[in-house]
Amino acid sequence: KGASDAQVAPWLDTKILSAAFWPPLPQDKMALHPAIQGHIDAYAKYYSLLKKPRALRWKPTCGVVKLTISFDDGRQVPFTVSPVHANIILHFQQTPSWTLDQLSSATGLPPDGVRRRMIFWVGSGVCTESQSEGGAVTFTVIEKPSASALRTHSELPADEFEGASAADDEQEGVIKSYVMGMLTNFKTLPLDRVHNMLKMFVTEPPYNKKIQELEAILDKLVAAEKLEVEGGHYTLKPA
Repeated sequence: KGASDAQVAPWLDTKILSAAFWPPLPQDKMALHPAIQGHIDAYAKYYSLLKKPRALRWKPTCGVVKLTISFDDGRQVPFTVSPVHANIILHFQQTPSWTLDQLSSATGLPPDGVRRRMIFWVGSGVCTESQSEGGAVTFTVIEKPSASALRTHSELPADEFEGASAADDEQEGVIKSYVMGMLTNFKTLPLDRVHNMLKMFVTEPPYNKKIQELEAILDKLVAAEKLEVEGGHYTLKPA
């Protein structure tokens, strides 16, 4: 079989990250939806055929997913979310209702992690959440949402998307580690480029800082003599 036998999805875009230039990435494990896993396997096969003996080691919780959800009333709504959010909602494509335990089993994620992500889809007007007398939590797709109920990701408050501000504080150390890794690799980067790269790679928990907040974090690194800034470009301070 040749490389032409591996059917690669045109919408699947990958980034090759070197352990020599990046801080440790999240080790969270997640069972991908079978439809997505099939495309991932095809991509890996194609890569291995072209780059023998190299092989890809996937980080399924890293990255960004752009998807469009279609509703029975003909509406199509675009979302930009983390791979975890996308993987969870994809399970509703064939089965409109899932209990929390069922989703946890299907995705390989802990129940609290699933529920935290489902808060986003409930808040966006895509699903409803109900609880039985026995305490079982069930999520169900809203087939015909009202215009007022349907909101995009960008309209959701940051605390509704991922929860407590304490998590944001904990993320600062992760951000600093990634920035140091980026500048080891790229030597010099402007603020907006750092901001966009963090949005792409820091996904667990998702990077949710405003660019002004990121600038404040980088200023701390400059004050600590870890970084230098000149003309809006950041570099590592020479040892």
